[in-house]
Amino acid sequence: MAGTPLKNLRIFEGICGRAAFKNVVLVTTKWDEVDEEDGAAAEKQLKSIYWKSMINLHASAGRFEETHESAFRLIAPFLSETNSRIALSIQKELVDFGFRLSDTHASQVLRLELEPLAKRQETLLHEVREELKRPNNATSLQSLMVDYEELKVAHSSVRQQLADLHVPLGRQFANTVARMLSVKR
Repeated sequence: MAGTPLKNLRIFEGICGRAAFKNVVLVTTKWDEVDEEDGAAAEKQLKSIYWKSMINLHASAGRFEETHESAFRLIAPFLSETNSRIALSIQKELVDFGFRLSDTHASQVLRLELEPLAKRQETLLHEVREELKRPNNATSLQSLMVDYEELKVAHSSVRQQLADLHVPLGRQFANTVARMLSVKR
């Protein structure tokens, strides 16, 4: 639960808002692949550390055990409450307050994560470019070139994500669909 998964949880918290957590189920999976004792210890850690703030806001946690019964057990509490849904924070911000996606709390949380990463990548790219100008042996130069190319691709991806935060939601959806269609071909 380090790094990206933890950041994703923070963004998820920003999207949902406090009131919506009673409609959130945090689910563990792969119970058929772990020893019960090890799985229970990992589940306890998730609940007491990583998911603690969400559980304190009335999110529930459960196990999906690869059966219809366990799936139904997880969603059954929500079936009787279908008319008492709570709007997510991002829905309120977009619909009720007329915010642009880039102005939402979730977008701000994401930007706080992406901007330092982009700056760090820019610094590393600069350092790699400077290192490439120095005389090196062929092995380290080749290794540096591979690292440089990987960093360029990652940097481009982060910059695109930051740019997407300033694109209207409809256009983002259309762009995402277009990317998905081009990948499938």
